[in-house]
Amino acid sequence: GGGIAGQISRGLALTVSFALAASLFVALTIVPMLASKIFKKRTAEEYKKTSGGQRFEKIQNYYKKILVWALEHRKKTILITVGLLLLTFCLVPFIGTEFMPLGDRPMLILQLKMPPGTSLEETNKVVGQIEDIILELKDVDSASSFGGLTEGGKMDVGMGFGSAGVNEATIMIKLKDKKDRQLSSQEIQEIIRKNLPRIREAEISFMDMGQQMLGSGNPIEIKVFGKDLSQLEKIGYEVAEKISQIKGVRDVKNSLAEGKPEIAIKIDREKAAHLGVSVGQIGAAVKNSMQGVIATKLRQAGEEIDIRVRYSPKYRQNIEDVKRLTIFSSLGRPILLGQAAEISKEQGPLKIDREDQSRVVLVTANAVDRDVGSIVKDIKKELADQPLPTGYFIEYGGSYKQMQDAFKTLSGALILAILLVYMVMASQFESLIYPFIVMSEIPLAFIGIGLALFITGQTLSLPSFMGIIMLAGIVVNNAIVLIDYVNQLRKKGMDIFNALIEGGVTRFRPILITSLTTVFGMLPMALAQQEGSEMMRPMAIAVIGGLLVSTALTLVVIPVIYSAAESISRRATVKISNVLK
Repeated sequence: GGGIAGQISRGLALTVSFALAASLFVALTIVPMLASKIFKKRTAEEYKKTSGGQRFEKIQNYYKKILVWALEHRKKTILITVGLLLLTFCLVPFIGTEFMPLGDRPMLILQLKMPPGTSLEETNKVVGQIEDIILELKDVDSASSFGGLTEGGKMDVGMGFGSAGVNEATIMIKLKDKKDRQLSSQEIQEIIRKNLPRIREAEISFMDMGQQMLGSGNPIEIKVFGKDLSQLEKIGYEVAEKISQIKGVRDVKNSLAEGKPEIAIKIDREKAAHLGVSVGQIGAAVKNSMQGVIATKLRQAGEEIDIRVRYSPKYRQNIEDVKRLTIFSSLGRPILLGQAAEISKEQGPLKIDREDQSRVVLVTANAVDRDVGSIVKDIKKELADQPLPTGYFIEYGGSYKQMQDAFKTLSGALILAILLVYMVMASQFESLIYPFIVMSEIPLAFIGIGLALFITGQTLSLPSFMGIIMLAGIVVNNAIVLIDYVNQLRKKGMDIFNALIEGGVTRFRPILITSLTTVFGMLPMALAQQEGSEMMRPMAIAVIGGLLVSTALTLVVIPVIYSAAESISRRATVKISNVLK
């Protein structure tokens, strides 16, 4: 698949594949050679004493009793397993879904947007007040601010982030190292939100830097498509108002929330032609007088400084000044701008967004203390009765859309993985029934995954989904080891019941060791607390939970399924033979 999900899953798949190929080579060549040199000849009694066999034998006896009971009560065992599986599905709404888990960030980005028309000095004054509030927090190391467009039209940016006007600013908040602070970045963010000054018509919001780096956009993004800007603006206001009341929604923004004060110059082409001036001349005159033109450069100490020439501020403060702007006609006569154009104050949109050749208003927000999937579910319920004119419709984008696309990609990968595993087992077992018995271990792993994510408070995200795909190839190993040995015992003449008991007890130890080595290998990732560990922790927790539960159930449920499948097959064979007779 494409996108970030496809890239990450491909990288993980290649890494695991090469690692398994190398380990297979070592297991078939180097390990037997080393074992032949290291192991000494010992009797069975000597081996039991040195390998802890007597202590482990007690555990095996407990397991044998459980297995005997399960085989004698097959229906109860299967019903209990199905009940656990249904319980896991009931937990899914409480687990929640999101594209990527929230990580603890070493830096926060706060964006300030004052009402349009606010001067740079007023914006800077408010930024100073916010910085004072931020620096009072013990867990904050420093704060740096960056203003918007300067009067010359150049943008002041920092770290790749900037603002689009003199009424906007960005504050970069550097936090102390994770080990040196008591609060997480999300908790610090909420404290700053509560302490910020209430400024009328000002917007103060945080940017999710992690989502921006992943290219997934805002956590919550609602797109309203339509034709008329005024109608889109109205719908955008209504949507923003409704979703702002939903739990976990913060920093609601509307791309058409407010217009920017501007002076509109509507040229009367007939009058302009009569006066001897063209539209191009008028446009150039307005631009040069208001914005200015770079006439030359001052070279000093190896540096070049632009020299911009334009009207003095006292001649460009209001509409009357603009009307008196002088333009020279083609005959050299001075013409006032007011003679050739109608000049008025208006409110213009800051920007007009288009997508798929349609106008769109974006309502965006951040998610706090809740997973994105649950929030969007509540938003859909809230907007279900939102009246929309004909030709207007709503779509959901941002990280929610990325999550849906990623889950579709990974679901396809999971199905393909299961098919490939089945094909390999069918060729090795030379049977179509035994691979189905082995594959029944995958639903058992889902029980462990659901319980592990629910207990640890993790969500179903891209990393945890990748853990599920990994488990599709890992968990079947235990069932393969068990069923292969049971088939060997049956070929020697042992009946099914005793073969399952003997096979389970004999393979109990290697199955346990195989699973525990993988679990302990994933444990450091699951318990990691350093910065960035939140991204891969769900994958480790999913693998550990799925492997532990599936191993425990495999040793009991797989023999029961094997026994039930053989009984059904035997009865079917008897019926067919009776029919033929």
